[in-house]
Amino acid sequence: MRVNIFVMTMTQRVSFSEKVLLFFLALLLTTLFSTCSFFYPLNPWDDANVYMTIGNAMLGGKELYVDIFDHKGPILFFLHEWAAMLSRNSFVGIYLVEIVCSFVYLIYSLRTLRMFSSSSVTLPFVCLLGVITYTSDFFGYGDSVEELSLPFLAQSLYFMLRFVKDRHAPYWWQSLIMGVGIGLIFWMKYNLLFFYIGGVLALWYIAKKNGQMQELFRAIGWIFVGFALVTAWVLLYFGLHGTLDALWESYFMVNIFHYHGTATNGAPDYWWFPLFKLSIWAILMLPALLLPVRKDVKLLLMGTYGLLMLSFAMLTVQFYYFLTVFTFFPLLICYARDCKPTWRTYLVFTLVTIWSVATNWNLVTRLNGTFPYCVLEMAEIVNANQSDDSKVLTFSSYDSGIYQHTDQLPPNPNFFISSYLNPDIKKEQAEWVASGKVKYLVRVIGAVKTCHDYYDAPIPENYHLIYDKEELFRYRFCVTPHKFLWNLTWPRPILKYIMDPVTVNQKMQVYERRP
Repeated sequence: MRVNIFVMTMTQRVSFSEKVLLFFLALLLTTLFSTCSFFYPLNPWDDANVYMTIGNAMLGGKELYVDIFDHKGPILFFLHEWAAMLSRNSFVGIYLVEIVCSFVYLIYSLRTLRMFSSSSVTLPFVCLLGVITYTSDFFGYGDSVEELSLPFLAQSLYFMLRFVKDRHAPYWWQSLIMGVGIGLIFWMKYNLLFFYIGGVLALWYIAKKNGQMQELFRAIGWIFVGFALVTAWVLLYFGLHGTLDALWESYFMVNIFHYHGTATNGAPDYWWFPLFKLSIWAILMLPALLLPVRKDVKLLLMGTYGLLMLSFAMLTVQFYYFLTVFTFFPLLICYARDCKPTWRTYLVFTLVTIWSVATNWNLVTRLNGTFPYCVLEMAEIVNANQSDDSKVLTFSSYDSGIYQHTDQLPPNPNFFISSYLNPDIKKEQAEWVASGKVKYLVRVIGAVKTCHDYYDAPIPENYHLIYDKEELFRYRFCVTPHKFLWNLTWPRPILKYIMDPVTVNQKMQVYERRP
């Protein structure tokens, strides 16, 4: 038995030359398809710009959750504060992190592949998987929590599968690293922990049946140590700054009791919509249930994959949530574990690669000149008229990136209108405008988050429109049944005559204060 496990372990190893190949693939994919890379003039995603603005503000001495606010986890903002040290006006720091994340994701995907197939086609298969992952619309513009969590999920799935399939528990240091990853995920977006909750429940049952409880307890112990290290660091930071109450209120209380994404992005608020999402969850469970694998492996997948998808069914549905599904894609090799490296195989791989690259929204719009870049023109106007009173405020809308490109810090904590429905946010913005300290108001009109009444606010009479342009923005919400279904399959441009493309025209406006 030990010899067999040793042989299996050896076949899952990744050689140095393969690591070099996967690193350069990660570099290429991140450069071409993430708008955080130097290949793109900016990242147009509002969430990513919020993260970077807060990172810049923290670097400038503002206290997180006190002087600057968003409801995401602190680790995400610590990361962007570090990125701001490298560059305050670009995402180059995040780009470097994305390369590492992509590399680790590909490494553990390859190991998972080789756990279920000894075919020499596993390396080309994982390269194809990388292309599909980073060209998919679920990847979006880059810099999502789901993307940053992908390597930790892929690594954890590999060790869980190895525990079940090969009955090989992770070494203490591997469990410790898993715990650190879980801690980082928890302090970025804790609902992703449903993946681990489902995994532990499944492993508990399997270990008890196979007499592996002692090994499982040992692994969980080291995982807890890793988790505790990250948590202690976070609590120490906020404790030293005297802002533990702000952390509790902003990251836990707001997200649990006050954040209502469905009410703000236009998603249907009908009784049938939760049932509809649950039916989609059942459909998405079919690939895991039908995999030609042992029952204990299938049980683990039902726990990890099933609970992760179920957590999405209970939330507002957004594109980038489903990027985590690619964690499980290496298991598709089970449907073709005896695949031979013939010319037909490589032809299929080549055609899928060409199709994925040629229809990637980021790359296509960058090359044909339709990439959204109006914020750069707005920043030029502000920068050309810099003065002591030239403060900028993203008024009653989301952060478009104007703060980074004008090298300014937000004047107030609630520098954008978030999905956290709180009338005090609008009141605070109105007070800052009335104070006469804000010279420019930046508005984004037509995006999903400005279609709701909560985001409507009249422009004061002493502000005059000086910039007004329209640009195409990728639609990232699944708000109606037909869009939800098609978004899951990513409607490529060839389908645009059958179904509306998932893009929206939005206006970018700048108002200047005048006497």
